[in-house]
Amino acid sequence: MTARKRIKWILLMSIFSLVLSQAVWAAEDDVTVLDTVIVTDSGSKIKLLDTNASISVLTEKDIKNSGQIKASELISSIPGVINQKAGSKTYFSIRGTRSSLSGGPTIYVDGRPINTGQNGYSKIDTIPLDNIEKIEVIKSPPASKYGLNAARGVILITTKTGKSAEDTTQGFVSADYGSWNTVKATAGISGKKGKYDYSISAYEMETDGYRGSDDETKTADGQVGYKFDGGHLDFLAGYNNSFTKYVSGLPYWQIVRDRTVATCNTVDGGGFEYRPSETDQEMFNVGLKFDYDKNNLLFNGSLTYTQDNEIYTEMQDFYNPVLASKQDDYQDDRDDQQYDIKLSGGKVFGSGNLSDTLTLGVDYKYNDVDQVRAYPFNSGALTPAMVIDKEKADIEGTRKFFGANLNNDFSLERFRLQTGLRLNNVKYELSNKVPASVKADYDCDPDWSISPSLRIVDNGNLFITYNHSNYYLPIGYYKYDMQYDHAEAQAKDLKPEVYDTVEAGFKHQLHKALNYSIIYYYTQIDDKIVSFYDGTSFKGYRNAGNSIHQGIEAEIDGRPISWIGYRLNFTTIDAEWDSGWAKTYTTPTSGTTTLTNLSGKKVNSVPEYEYMAGVDFYPFQNKPYGSLILSLDVHGFGRQYEDYTNNLEMPSAHFVDMKLAWTLGMFECYLNCTNLFDKEWDKVSNATGKAHNRFTSPSTSGFYPQDGRYIGIGASYKF
Repeated sequence: MTARKRIKWILLMSIFSLVLSQAVWAAEDDVTVLDTVIVTDSGSKIKLLDTNASISVLTEKDIKNSGQIKASELISSIPGVINQKAGSKTYFSIRGTRSSLSGGPTIYVDGRPINTGQNGYSKIDTIPLDNIEKIEVIKSPPASKYGLNAARGVILITTKTGKSAEDTTQGFVSADYGSWNTVKATAGISGKKGKYDYSISAYEMETDGYRGSDDETKTADGQVGYKFDGGHLDFLAGYNNSFTKYVSGLPYWQIVRDRTVATCNTVDGGGFEYRPSETDQEMFNVGLKFDYDKNNLLFNGSLTYTQDNEIYTEMQDFYNPVLASKQDDYQDDRDDQQYDIKLSGGKVFGSGNLSDTLTLGVDYKYNDVDQVRAYPFNSGALTPAMVIDKEKADIEGTRKFFGANLNNDFSLERFRLQTGLRLNNVKYELSNKVPASVKADYDCDPDWSISPSLRIVDNGNLFITYNHSNYYLPIGYYKYDMQYDHAEAQAKDLKPEVYDTVEAGFKHQLHKALNYSIIYYYTQIDDKIVSFYDGTSFKGYRNAGNSIHQGIEAEIDGRPISWIGYRLNFTTIDAEWDSGWAKTYTTPTSGTTTLTNLSGKKVNSVPEYEYMAGVDFYPFQNKPYGSLILSLDVHGFGRQYEDYTNNLEMPSAHFVDMKLAWTLGMFECYLNCTNLFDKEWDKVSNATGKAHNRFTSPSTSGFYPQDGRYIGIGASYKF
């Protein structure tokens, strides 16, 4: 279907909705998903119906009924949000825009950025679902409104703080036990008295993990707030300590032989043993933020400091005491400090049917990273190769961002026009002990957006949006290029990705039984980043060329009768290279590489489609014997390619999740089950396109088995 035909289809749907709404349904006061109020990164609030963008919101009820046990799995159940988990890292690719070894979309928790470290990863699964009030996923936000590096999307997480407390003291405790010897415990207390509010929460989790990969997490978060005339002041702090052993890519023969144990033999009985790599991470952040909204004046500001210390131990994938030793295994000590400052102010002009809101903001981010490599398992002197490797890997670097933005929101009766402009100033500076150094400056790069909309019916919003945004690369990309120092992947040649996105759509609160949105999107990415391989060896990153991502997103939800509710969500993702090249194998089985023209190839690791369908049953509610909820979700995705040349294909996969919860007063017990039918699916890391060899080790590709069936029981108590 061509872009013109898609837009015509959207307009026809809008006209059909207009007729149907006037002919069938009467206006009602029922609260629906489109009634949900969201908050932009600059602090302004807006109803979901009135947003001119593709935004998915998960409310506290959605989170509670999901059956999911991890925030990452819950978010990736939203079609268009691809979970590309590999090992201990969890990251998302919205509409297939993420490049490898990067964090993808920008993630904020209560306004605090949690993309940290060299590659901008986030420890999102350390946030307990019990403590999340709302999750907002903005797939193509204007950078002028949502801040720096919003081009790949933004995820806003709001936790349960004292601002929403209804009493001086209230709290909850919960505990779960499930598959793979998984134990979780969460507790929190919050309250409000006069102008003050507070909240404290703690979370601990231990699991043996699928395929025997251990995971231990401890977190604590706190908030103190003060309400003043027209505004609110918050002090927030958080601490996270996590340790993970994880699969760093298994060969095909081990996947085929046994998916559930950590040790197995090769076909010829060689006795190789899987040895997981390890990540030991400690993170602390603290922030101060304020909001003011009175007398048509708007002010918002925040100051955040984050310290992230990570020790990464790289083990050989397999260990044979006869053929190999641990002396080449290395350990990287990575430190990252990040400072974020934001300030914005504005004023609302006009009255009645005419309104104009003008806001001006500035922000500054400073990122300081340091990596030191050691060989703790080597009992003798380092070899010359190890010395050179250490000199290249011992890297210090800084990244500085400064931005200024101007936004205007004009409305006249049913018409609305939103515009935004942002100017970026970005500087990188890195050095290692070779010696070598790299500097990169980007001055006054503009981000801008324009979005007209029209309420063609009551409770309906027809819009079109154009966003132009820059994505500035994680500092880790420069680090890897310096470390490997390959002639075809040099840090000095790296450039930001540039995103141009058009979204056209219609959102409509038709009735409590039927609310929907349908959106067409088209994104062109210039200078898209890819991993660079020389043979099967990773050698850094380079800008490969341009890609185009387009598709249709549809969301429908409703509660036609009191005891049943439903939700449907579907998206197509057509991601294709418009131009570019990569170094790949000439044929899937050959041993030689060549430069391959990517034009017309599908972008790898991007499924053709994603979907989610869910239904909630309420057999009885608020009875003397309590309330019961049964939720069923089916979600999945279409086929995708492993490699740049589309030689190897990963099949489609479909999953079923379930949750059964019974509540009596303040007490609740529940049964969670994800991947109910134990669907086996593997994420494959294989950019070069060389065929998998079942009978050799090491493998030509890395397989990352995704979690199998999880069954857990739990209970919670509110007081």
